[in-house]
Amino acid sequence: MNIAFITSSAEAGKDGMADYTLSLAAALKTLGHSPLVIGFKDRWLPGTTESVRGESAEGVALERIPSSLPDAERVERACARLKDFRPEWVSFQMSCYAYHPKGLLFGLARHLPRLSACCENWQVMFQELWIAFQTGSLAKHRLVGALQRIAIGRAVRALRPKLLETSTPLFQALLRTIGLEASILPLAGSIPVSTDPGLDWFLQVIGLPGLPVSTKKRREHLVGGFFGAIYPNWEPEPFFSSLRNVTAKTGQKVTILAAGRMGGGGEAIWDKLAPSYPDFRFCKLGELSTANVSQYLQNLDFGIAATPWPAIGKSSAAAAMLDHGLPVMVTRNDSQPRQRLQLAAPADPLLILANGDVSDRFFAGLPRRAPRHTTLDLAAEFVRRMEAARSAVRLG
Repeated sequence: MNIAFITSSAEAGKDGMADYTLSLAAALKTLGHSPLVIGFKDRWLPGTTESVRGESAEGVALERIPSSLPDAERVERACARLKDFRPEWVSFQMSCYAYHPKGLLFGLARHLPRLSACCENWQVMFQELWIAFQTGSLAKHRLVGALQRIAIGRAVRALRPKLLETSTPLFQALLRTIGLEASILPLAGSIPVSTDPGLDWFLQVIGLPGLPVSTKKRREHLVGGFFGAIYPNWEPEPFFSSLRNVTAKTGQKVTILAAGRMGGGGEAIWDKLAPSYPDFRFCKLGELSTANVSQYLQNLDFGIAATPWPAIGKSSAAAAMLDHGLPVMVTRNDSQPRQRLQLAAPADPLLILANGDVSDRFFAGLPRRAPRHTTLDLAAEFVRRMEAARSAVRLG
């Protein structure tokens, strides 16, 4: 099938939604389909009004439309590319702030009927929803969230999708409150599993400059790590106290690593950690190659998720950790919805709620499994659902 994706940007390694889309498109290409990714509001094309056409590293066709253009012009260019491509399905990756600086989609929604006319079959994947659905949200944020809910509803009605999907039971339940019934399509990690586990490289990382840790002494180190953003409301406690409880009995040395771009708020938090925990070692690795990220994830003892427990399914960083068989310590259980919603707990045994003392989980031995890149599985399920939806329409 010809399958087009509309996402905010098509710049690999700079945008989580773009990485998800490019990875899924590459997997579809591997399965024999013809994908196209349209970066509909690509902010990584500064100083130009010209669209850029090309291919990703995996050979996926790209159409990148600059963010500087008005909504109407970007829709016109996207329509032209879709008419040329003639897709059997178009997947719209939905996130309010990806398409408007204040997260308001009213302007874009006015033009979406034109976009919808370019293809008969649409899927909408909700990557993010409205803000301020949590308890304790400020009144001004609740107002913005209410406007976003209305705009989301208009955008969906304009696209008339045959498939509505999201990645978490929380988002599924919230969408139901505005009359939208979405199914769960779990995320896959966008980091392919490296066949070289990179142990020598990792031992240098956790050692001192010029003094890598020896293979024999690796067990003397308890190494956890972040991947990507550390959100401004993330707190190290009580999880770091659990680590101290563990090392008090095992004598291990704790090292906390961070890979990728942690964001401005994350940088501020990171700078405070070393003075607050002088008995731990902290090392910021910055942006790494895809192969090094995979090696990093394969060699950690545990990952640390900055996303709250109710929304962990939307975290591409957690998905990458799970693909690499890494236990993930989810240290936050905030962002509880204001409404009473029946939510199933995350089912993956590698996801561990760690907002209390979890030292016993370390003493019992953290779960692991063999690394496995699940994007091909996601792509196959993605196509299966599209074919089922199209068949249902024919039978109807």
